[in-house]
Amino acid sequence: MNASYDVVVVGAGPAGSAAAIRASEAGLRTLLVEKRQEIGVPVRCGEATDTQTPLRFMPFDARWLCNPIEKYAVHNAQGECVVVPPSAETMIVDRRVFDQALANHASRVGADVQASTTATSLLHTDGCVSGVRLKQFGRERNVHAKLVIAADGTESQVARWAGLKTIPPMSDYYTGIQFLLGDMRGRMNPRYCEYHIGMESIAPAGYAWVFPKSEDTANVGLVVAADRAYPVSAREWLERFVAQRYPGSSILSVMAGGIPITGAIKRMVTDGLMVVGDAAHQADPMLAGGIGLGMMGAEMAIAVAVEAIQSGDVSAKRLQSYEQLWRAEFGQMHAALYSIRKIITRMPEAQFDSLIRTAASLPLETMSQAEIILALLRHHPGLLLEARTLITTGLVLK
Repeated sequence: MNASYDVVVVGAGPAGSAAAIRASEAGLRTLLVEKRQEIGVPVRCGEATDTQTPLRFMPFDARWLCNPIEKYAVHNAQGECVVVPPSAETMIVDRRVFDQALANHASRVGADVQASTTATSLLHTDGCVSGVRLKQFGRERNVHAKLVIAADGTESQVARWAGLKTIPPMSDYYTGIQFLLGDMRGRMNPRYCEYHIGMESIAPAGYAWVFPKSEDTANVGLVVAADRAYPVSAREWLERFVAQRYPGSSILSVMAGGIPITGAIKRMVTDGLMVVGDAAHQADPMLAGGIGLGMMGAEMAIAVAVEAIQSGDVSAKRLQSYEQLWRAEFGQMHAALYSIRKIITRMPEAQFDSLIRTAASLPLETMSQAEIILALLRHHPGLLLEARTLITTGLVLK
């Protein structure tokens, strides 16, 4: 590592590596650090993403593609199901291989990449973030930077050190757990991603998912609302789900953690620092997917950062254009998804089951989003009051 860089990116997940790639491509001297001993490990993700966003950052490599996805199937607790095509071409990736490929591409285009390197504090000059203190192999050193990018995940310490609020209320948190299951051949459609929404009988105020990684393995997980008390843990809810649907399957790996479902944090910049990816909560506020969104957020951040660094002004005021870009692109849509999630989690199970039956009777593949919403409202006029905000803003009619 050098003693100074134009940009230091803390965290080598998809958003962090995407930021390092764009910064290096723009000619900025860039350092990308990851606290874990191996980039991409442990995996804390369902591993589904759209196909096109990653390809904007690195060439395709079959080694990180596990499985292409053709449909999404939404199930209720009664076993009824609605099948819809994904809104964009979708794939399941191997995050360990995928993340390492992104970081390697960042190195290939000019970034310095260092694993097993932990940020222990921020450096400041005249009240402005001016670098990071890093610990690697027991030794600490100061690394100065014109700009620091916090990409250190949902529990981001770097953003909090900079005074940014990243911890949402418990009502906007999921508690999640996922098993990688083996011996799944013949028990699932390997081209379908499944969501199981059964309210109290499957995952209270949450949902379960089945994302096939191959013909014989799948990421099977579950989230429940973090602000409620349950007679059993999230792990036990998932064990019940697996025992009922996939008895005798083998558990090849386990991961667990908290997932914020707020949409992006309000302030994503301060003097000398920007926040991207999961650290900025740049994930779908209904289903919590964030690989592609984090990479797009990183791209927006660096587009602003390049001009700011070239002008010699990395103040929060100058960097706020990044927040404006994000909200112009995703603000309304994510506000709508947040509202839809709240409506669904308050909905009685019988009402949700009825919605699934109605949707299953519609020719969904030939209908626009607006046509689907209006058809559901005609059959279930009681939803009109709850959906009024979405309709009056025009979000469901675009």
